[in-house]
Amino acid sequence: LKHSSYLPTRERLLSPRYSAGAFAGPRQAEAMGSFLGQLARTVYGVTLAINMLWTTALMNIVNLIPMGAKWRQGVCLVLTQLGWRIALLFAPWVKCQGDDDYVEQWSLVLSLMADYQADAAREGKPPRPLFILGNHASFFDTVLAVAKFPVQVVWRVRTYMSNHLFKLPILSTICKSVGHFPVHFTSGESGKFKVDAEKMEGVEKTVDAHLKAGGWLSFFPEGQMNKEPEKILPFRYGGMKKALEFDAALVMLVFRGNPEVWPLKAQVGGFPGKVRYSLRTVAMDGAKAFVEMARSEANPEERDMPDHEILARRAQELMQAQYDALGDERQSGISSLQGRMKNSAKKD
Repeated sequence: LKHSSYLPTRERLLSPRYSAGAFAGPRQAEAMGSFLGQLARTVYGVTLAINMLWTTALMNIVNLIPMGAKWRQGVCLVLTQLGWRIALLFAPWVKCQGDDDYVEQWSLVLSLMADYQADAAREGKPPRPLFILGNHASFFDTVLAVAKFPVQVVWRVRTYMSNHLFKLPILSTICKSVGHFPVHFTSGESGKFKVDAEKMEGVEKTVDAHLKAGGWLSFFPEGQMNKEPEKILPFRYGGMKKALEFDAALVMLVFRGNPEVWPLKAQVGGFPGKVRYSLRTVAMDGAKAFVEMARSEANPEERDMPDHEILARRAQELMQAQYDALGDERQSGISSLQGRMKNSAKKD
């Protein structure tokens, strides 16, 4: 008791000195954090691989069953979604939080699309397709989008994928089984987007047939993974031209924080992190009406622009605003928490 002043009192235990990492130096704390991050990544990677193995095994069985291509692809897409949802379920350190109105937004979109389909059936016309546009900063974008889509969306949606992905083990089975569309680039060099026009002509005919049959399309209009995700890249024009050609309804599913979970150059993700995401409608009355409304504003910079450039420019601006809003909400949440802590301290 002579040296009782050196004993850890309650006040000392609650002080920053005795907080997590206080008994270890900066290097030890950093090493421990790195170890835990790699452990989390390993667990996620193994879980993801196991789920992809059993889903592809079932896909091989499904492909042997005599059924229409649309049904076969839809079943394989739902299997993929189930596998990726299970992988996320076993990675609770990956916090994925949607906007409060995420479910309501999808309910609104699906209700409007059902009305469009009913109108098209009465008029004997092809239904208006839905295009889902997303920002692209990580491989986790695809995994999380598929996991968070409503099942009825997964069933109908297809996307473009680089042709080299159709040659990778396991992933190639998924790509082919679900009916995604290969993009044939003339060069494998990063940042080079010139495509093989002859090969892509056949692919685009398949895409058109999918859309005319009532299918939907989801893609990343930036055209590449963004190394600086805070600033949305200019949209490539190909998807915008397709949206105008089919007068597609447009929505945006935007993520913030995915590179924290699955860094750009990492082979496998699963690091601890928090992701926020939101869904916003952009042009539910069709891409053509959206451009017409934009032209009515008489922006001098857009006066001589073709429709697809105006659509690309305005849609990029909206995606940037949506991305920024996710950051603002995160910051406002932190500020609110700090405010409550200060008020609690004053009361004490």
